[in-house]
Amino acid sequence: MSKLQEIVNVVLEQQKQLLAPSTYEARKNYLKKLAAFADEKGIEEPCQELYDSYIARATTPDLRFQLFHAVRLVDKASGTKAFTSEGKLYNEPEILSSEEADRINHTVEFPISDGSLDTGYLIRKAEQEMKYLQLSFSTYWQYMQAWRELYISLYLRGDTMFARNKCISFIEDTNQKSRDGLLHEWKRKIRRRAVLVLIEVADTGCFKWKLFTSRKICCQEETLEVLRQQYLTFLRTQNLENRTISLYDYSFRVMIEGLGVRNVSCLNTMGPEQIQSMLVFLSERLSLNSRGTVFPIVRQILSYLHSAGFVVADFSGMVLTPACRSMHLRPYITASDEDNLYQAMENSPLRNKAMMRLALRLGLRDIDVCNLRFSQIDWKNDQIVLEQEKTGVTLCLPLLEDVGNAIIDYIMNERPAAAKNYPFVFVRQQAPHKKLESMYTVCSRLFEKADIKTVNRDSHGTHVCRYTLTHKLLLKKVPHQVITDTLGHISKESDKPYLSMEEQMLRECPLGFSLIGQKYWEEGECHG
Repeated sequence: MSKLQEIVNVVLEQQKQLLAPSTYEARKNYLKKLAAFADEKGIEEPCQELYDSYIARATTPDLRFQLFHAVRLVDKASGTKAFTSEGKLYNEPEILSSEEADRINHTVEFPISDGSLDTGYLIRKAEQEMKYLQLSFSTYWQYMQAWRELYISLYLRGDTMFARNKCISFIEDTNQKSRDGLLHEWKRKIRRRAVLVLIEVADTGCFKWKLFTSRKICCQEETLEVLRQQYLTFLRTQNLENRTISLYDYSFRVMIEGLGVRNVSCLNTMGPEQIQSMLVFLSERLSLNSRGTVFPIVRQILSYLHSAGFVVADFSGMVLTPACRSMHLRPYITASDEDNLYQAMENSPLRNKAMMRLALRLGLRDIDVCNLRFSQIDWKNDQIVLEQEKTGVTLCLPLLEDVGNAIIDYIMNERPAAAKNYPFVFVRQQAPHKKLESMYTVCSRLFEKADIKTVNRDSHGTHVCRYTLTHKLLLKKVPHQVITDTLGHISKESDKPYLSMEEQMLRECPLGFSLIGQKYWEEGECHG
């Protein structure tokens, strides 16, 4: 008797205890046919090839279901861990239930050491810890799916016990699939975030929502990642803002990618040729303005690597900041394009419509729109009074009817109820309902939807709305002091870039061509 026949007999005994006689006879028929089909093929043990060939015989959906179920039972009993034609396991491993997790919860101490606890427990623990976020069903499902994929990958390796290096390896595999075009970017992000949540729960026993920027695993080789973390630690000692550290981190990562080094020891053997290749790589990847920002940072990184002993020579002198001609003309949109923009806003979320009206009609900066609080809106007197984030100066603006209506519409009909006690007006649409850090994406997508082409230069940021308002005020001959007060400037120097938008006055400034070629000195006259 072959091993397959033995497993089929075991499955039949199990099914006989579970099924009604008529159902059992039908199941028995398809299992016997599977064993007979294996004899015809000369296959003695359960395997992927047998399963694929057997199910391929199905000519109807109902028959395929019966054959599939027979294969699934044999696969489970034999532990072959075979895959369906869709790339899924016939029998996915069962994650620890919430009830089982609760029973062992009081015996668990944090941080959890590697190999001491099944990953399924941590998944249930993380699920409990994230309840306060009030995630939507779809977002919750995405997290669970990512955890399930991690658990399956551990199961296929033969061990579902939690280990941090296995989790990091799963992230690296996911990143590689994304680079190879086998995985969508959104799925890479949710997998990475779900795993980092799991690691935090294993370390602390709880989870607090955050952006996982500082713990981002970027360098594929371990020694390079250790060097990166060492560099980030050095930056934190320099009392730098988190955004500045993120910019330096990005510059470090793209520099390492451009150098093409395999590990830290390769840095010690670098030559000028590699530095040159790296600069070419960055030049092709970055815009001129971005190169003007990143190149000086790369220069500092190279000096750091030399002083820390990772590079034999100081190559920072090879990195020159590219010359970037300052563009004094500010971008704005024409009246017709502004009409197109308002039309595009009609089908947008209410939050986006309200934010864009604040930017277009009142000229508020991006950060002031995102940080707008309920306490700063004076509904009784129809005005907005806020302290500008950039200058710290208080600004008082009229609450225009269309702007006020757009804000009310958002608050009453779209703003999440879970954020009712949150002081900021505009919040994320998905949990956790925190305030937005920037509305650049909101603005740029609307510009793209309305096919907006800005005057003077291509730009899609929120400041274009501010410039557009200024341009309209200048066209209407509004006094400069009123414009200064509207924009919230504290210095006349701040107004100078905006004055370049006063086109009629600029046309009166250039000299004519009549003076070209005329002489203003006598022959033989000496000017010394």
